[in-house]
Amino acid sequence: MPVKTLLAASLTALVAVAGSAAASLPDAGTDVVGTVSTRLVAAPTQVEAPRPAATASLGSRVSSALSTSTARTVSAAVDVDGLGAVLRRDAAHSLPPASTEKSYVVSAALLALGGDARLTTEVAATATSTAGVLPGDLWLVAGGDPYLTKAGLRALAKAVHDAGVTVVQGDVALDDSRYDALRRNPGWKSSWVPGELGPLSAFALDRNAYRTDSAYLRDPALPNAVVFRDDLKAEGVVVQGSVKRSRRPAAATTVAQRVSGPLTAITSRLLKASDNFAAEMLLKEVGKTAGGEGSSKAGVATVKQVLGEQGVPFGAATDGSGLSSYDRQTAVGQLALLRALGASPVADQLRAALPLACVDGTLKKRMCGTAAARNVAAKTGTLSGVANLSGYATTRSGRAVRFAFVLTGVRDSAKARAAIDRACVLLASSTD
Repeated sequence: MPVKTLLAASLTALVAVAGSAAASLPDAGTDVVGTVSTRLVAAPTQVEAPRPAATASLGSRVSSALSTSTARTVSAAVDVDGLGAVLRRDAAHSLPPASTEKSYVVSAALLALGGDARLTTEVAATATSTAGVLPGDLWLVAGGDPYLTKAGLRALAKAVHDAGVTVVQGDVALDDSRYDALRRNPGWKSSWVPGELGPLSAFALDRNAYRTDSAYLRDPALPNAVVFRDDLKAEGVVVQGSVKRSRRPAAATTVAQRVSGPLTAITSRLLKASDNFAAEMLLKEVGKTAGGEGSSKAGVATVKQVLGEQGVPFGAATDGSGLSSYDRQTAVGQLALLRALGASPVADQLRAALPLACVDGTLKKRMCGTAAARNVAAKTGTLSGVANLSGYATTRSGRAVRFAFVLTGVRDSAKARAAIDRACVLLASSTD
């Protein structure tokens, strides 16, 4: 058989195999948050130099899969080690990142704060107790812990009692000055709070989602402090005063404290569940710790600075969750983020925090029974008319893959997810 004919036949067979794998992929199910431990994607194996024909073929197949998404705009960027830029399709188009915005915030937080960073909720006083009686106020100092629960707060009240305090002659004084008093961000629909997340505050309890009345939505922190006052009473500590706001005096010393898990645990829970509330809290913490101000605005500026130092371009943003209508990122920018963080000291921490296909998080029910299962580690991004996915994979031939898919104007979200999944399967199945 002539060489040209043989080559054509081989390529035809390769496309048929890939098409068969994609066609067998079931429709994507509802995103479900799981608890199964993440397995890291295998380390890339460097192989021979790029082959232009193979690069063009793989990129074309991935692009064709994405074209079945019902999206008006398809933006995609794919790099494969050894093959280079496999796909650039409208990749510099600034589009809504949706929840892939969280990857930027988490990456900057891990770089700026360190994976071992913890958030502390403190109880402090300026006086010492005598025979269990504490003169003056008892300060409750918020530390920005997004996952402080009612059970955790009750444990903090018990710790106060265990420290020997049984009567507080003054007030429970809440210091929530770590973050600003803005409860929502620009570009959010009015229904986002409480529809998508609780109102923001430095002192949060059960993600500020246990009440939805208007008074709580305006100011959740003070009612949360009332819960602490009631917890103290339940633990045998009588508070003779009321609950008020007051900054912790510099002379106050710690009576008890509640420390969060490490930042690696917080970011893993945040990304796998695509937790809007935790993302917004973490953004403010990045602003406070690395930028000097606990606000979303300072957080965005700090994220941009920290990632800029890694050579990562950052678009427009007013929040950390990706809910804002003002947020814009590009597929090629997301690819730069994946590339830079993949070569950074926090590479393993970031990849471990991403949802893993057919294992956990928002990818738990996606790509099962394919080469992408337990392989693709990526962040989902979903809004009305938007379906995104960006992350890592490894081909059958051992090549490391970085990809970013941004689809907008989506008419059928199920078909869009299925198209993205088919594209991921093609990448994971590649033997090029």
